[in-house]
Amino acid sequence: MNEVAPGSSTPPAPLPPLDYALARGGTGSRFSRLGHSFSGIAGPLIGLVLVLMIFGIWRPKYFLTQIAFESVLRNNYQFAVAAVGMTFVIVTAGIDLSIGSTMALACVTCSMAANGFAIPQYDWGQATAIAGIIAMLVALCAAGVLLRTGQHRVRAAALALALAIGTGLVTYLLWWLVSGHVVKPMAVGAAIAVGVGVGGLVGLLNGTLITSLALPPFIVTLATLEAVRGVALYITDAVPVSLPAASSLRQLHYGSFLGFAPNVVIAAVFLVVAAPILHFTILGRYAFAIGSNERTARLCGVPVERYKTLCYIIAGACAGAAGTMACAKLGGGYPDEFQGAELTVIAAVVIGGTSLFGGEGTIVGSVLGVLMLGFLYTGCNIANISPHVQRVFIGGTIILAAAADRFRHLGR
Repeated sequence: MNEVAPGSSTPPAPLPPLDYALARGGTGSRFSRLGHSFSGIAGPLIGLVLVLMIFGIWRPKYFLTQIAFESVLRNNYQFAVAAVGMTFVIVTAGIDLSIGSTMALACVTCSMAANGFAIPQYDWGQATAIAGIIAMLVALCAAGVLLRTGQHRVRAAALALALAIGTGLVTYLLWWLVSGHVVKPMAVGAAIAVGVGVGGLVGLLNGTLITSLALPPFIVTLATLEAVRGVALYITDAVPVSLPAASSLRQLHYGSFLGFAPNVVIAAVFLVVAAPILHFTILGRYAFAIGSNERTARLCGVPVERYKTLCYIIAGACAGAAGTMACAKLGGGYPDEFQGAELTVIAAVVIGGTSLFGGEGTIVGSVLGVLMLGFLYTGCNIANISPHVQRVFIGGTIILAAAADRFRHLGR
């Protein structure tokens, strides 16, 4: 029962009721939430059908063809995979603006791993800068975690500084040991794993900074958008890294499996695997609980920081996978590629019915949003509509989707 604060005549507002079923994910709430989520697919599905009908009637000879459909799938599978990871983040009421830069870095590192590369010769200034940056990040995150657990500020600062010094020295030593070495070309599977792993590390960095320092996801991922792009440009000297002409990695885009490019099938596998994870696992239930009401979820015992960070790791790994898939398509790694890809991915997820306020969303809806945007771009190109006007169409579509989401919340 709330008490009146000393010296105040007005009682404090009552605390919101705790929705324990939401955070713990009982069977009934799970399936009711699933039914509610899938009801949100109706919007993007209707939008996709409308786009197909409009351009199918307008330009049936060119739009309603197998070539046009295959073109949409081949040009958008990387965005579909990135949208799968973004859905997990937005469901938690977060955002990840670094997706495009992460895709570029993964694309570059995958190509470098497939080609083989030389680590720069030892330079004390470079080694000090690398060690200093990593030590600073460790110090900030450690201090944030210690302060959140109730440590005194002086003690937290001392422990964080000690940990940072140790991390910096280890990093400096490791860089000194590997400097000047040549990494031999890796097998295709290993090169892909490198790209996906790099994406996962970026996601881990995003999640750790957001949860340990209690910073807004928008600010953190805006910073890593620039930083990760800078890393991609630095390690390549802003020069594309081409794949060998005979590389089997390129067959992921140009080959055929079950009548489709292998990358299209891989994107479908991501959809099939991610959808049950989001709706039928502890991770998914906690993600929805955090997005619905983070304070309530925390009071119900949900380890918010752990699962929020895991969602960002999934988003980063999916962006890494999307970058490696695009590497096969582009024939190499391009450090300045995918600029603005984060807007395309976020737009597709929002159009697909995932609420920017958190707590709602489906993987299927996000993929439908990608397809809707893909067919809209294709239809506009076939109809010879100016690219500038196309951007107006896309912007208007995003506004309509966001407004519909807002009205749906106000109506409750």
